[in-house]
Amino acid sequence: MTQTIVHRVQPGELDRAAEAMGAAFFDEVVSAWVIPDPALRKQILPDQLGGVVSKALERGEVLTAADFGAISVWLDREAGETEEEGLPDDFEIPPAFAEIARRGMLVSQLTEARHPTHTAHVYLSCMGVLPDHRGHGLGSALLRDKLGRADAGKTPVYLEASSTRNRALYLRHGFEPSGDPIRFPDGPEIYPMWREPR
Repeated sequence: MTQTIVHRVQPGELDRAAEAMGAAFFDEVVSAWVIPDPALRKQILPDQLGGVVSKALERGEVLTAADFGAISVWLDREAGETEEEGLPDDFEIPPAFAEIARRGMLVSQLTEARHPTHTAHVYLSCMGVLPDHRGHGLGSALLRDKLGRADAGKTPVYLEASSTRNRALYLRHGFEPSGDPIRFPDGPEIYPMWREPR
């Protein structure tokens, strides 16, 4: 069995990471709920997720495998830390994007309201595999790499699984459910999960 090489994304690879994120999350349920129009989703998702990657390069790390066939975004969170998500008061949203912005902010608000603050931890913000690379164990390779280091540092890990299939993957890697699902109005539900270090 060939070992999958996990690569830590560098700042100069931001554009490539954003493109991989856009492709990996194009058919993900939360992305589809926030941006229902497939053509528009394909157009704007890489830019939106590029901001997530950029933030993680400053406050965590971004891992990839199989030449950007899979990607995961990890943020370091301190005890008591909360995220202040929002737009500047003078920011104007074009009317065509108002509903997308509203849904995106709602995702941030609902997930942040449930985010644990009782102890420092690593937050797996998102992990995705491009369609042509699915089913080859790349997600597990990314998890093994980061979770091994989290265990060595005695650091717990938190995430929200966006599907029952993803939830099953995380259960296999030692995560446990953390309360009720987070439900989006007329949309999907996601599953908060927590993992104590081994």
